[in-house]
Amino acid sequence: MKKEIQFVFKGNRNYIQGTSLFNAIVNNVVDQGIEKGSLDVSFRKMVHSPVCVIENRGFQSEDAVTAHVSKAEDDKAFSLVLYETDSVVEDPVRVEFDEESVCQGALVDGNSITLVNPKHKDLIELVVSLCKKLHLEVVADSKKWVFSRYLGQFPIPEAKKVEIRIVKQVGVKLTKSDVLVNDEKIADLFFS
Repeated sequence: MKKEIQFVFKGNRNYIQGTSLFNAIVNNVVDQGIEKGSLDVSFRKMVHSPVCVIENRGFQSEDAVTAHVSKAEDDKAFSLVLYETDSVVEDPVRVEFDEESVCQGALVDGNSITLVNPKHKDLIELVVSLCKKLHLEVVADSKKWVFSRYLGQFPIPEAKKVEIRIVKQVGVKLTKSDVLVNDEKIADLFFS
């Protein structure tokens, strides 16, 4: 399966946000008839073009995003990749995105951040925004932190409580965090 997708730029970013790429991967998996399972998504390159292709195949060097999908019920597994096209978009679509409001009400305590009764409905945006806020407050506020990998379940369950805990850290280069939704660990989240 090969599908072209057009993304929007969020806020003042001049790249496609990792959460948008993640949602496109999940939507593609659901379109293939897999509604839940395990997902390993790695972001290998920044995506600057709003026009990309998602394709079922193994990784090649030009691919920006790779994903390995496992379906829990029958152990069905396959790989997906996402890469930019050469298409030129004269006036790309831009939408407002207020990351601070996504995290409103979140409490940082040591190496964790918690938000009870979140208002933001895009759950990967919520998780990544919380993790970024945590990194800026407790790891390094001078670094531009980016979402680099998600290893866990999909879809992300409806959340009454979300907690992110940094569990491993390599200086200010790489972190691994536990993602807990409603007090259950659902994923490992990597930032670099």
